[in-house]
Amino acid sequence: MTRKFPILARARIVAPALLCVVAAVLVTGCATPSKPHAAPAAAHPAATDAATLRERHLVAADAAADQYRTCLYGHVARYINLVPDPARLADEAAAECAPITERFHRERQAAIVTYTSATDASQQADAATFSLQADGLRVARARATELRALR
Repeated sequence: MTRKFPILARARIVAPALLCVVAAVLVTGCATPSKPHAAPAAAHPAATDAATLRERHLVAADAAADQYRTCLYGHVARYINLVPDPARLADEAAAECAPITERFHRERQAAIVTYTSATDASQQADAATFSLQADGLRVARARATELRALR
C-alpha cells in the first residue's frame, strides 16, 4: 500500500540533470558575456526626447504638489487640538512640509529648462513654488478655522 508520488520520482531524475547543466555552464564560461552590451540609451532614443522629458518632470511636479497639499491638510487635522491659532497651525504645517516644495521646485525647473534658459526656468519655478505655497497656506488656514469651528 505504499504510494509513490510522481513529483518525488521525477526529482531523482531532474536534480542530477540540473547539476550537470550548471557544471557545464561554469566550465565553459558561458556565465560571462564575450562582448559588452550596447548602451541602453541607444536602444531607446525616444525616451530622451525633450517633450517626453518635460512631461515626466511635470508629472513629478504635480505629484509633489499633491503630496504637499496632503501634508499640509494632514498636519492641520492632526494638530488642530494642540494649536489654538489657525494661522500659526498653518504656518507650522508649511514649515514641516517645506522639503516637498523643494522637490516641486526642482521638478518644475527641470521641466521648464527643456524649452527655455536656466535663468527663466528658475524664475518661473520660483513663481510656481510661491503660488503653490500661498494657495496651500490659504487653504490650510481655512481648513484649520473650519475644523476649529466644528469642535
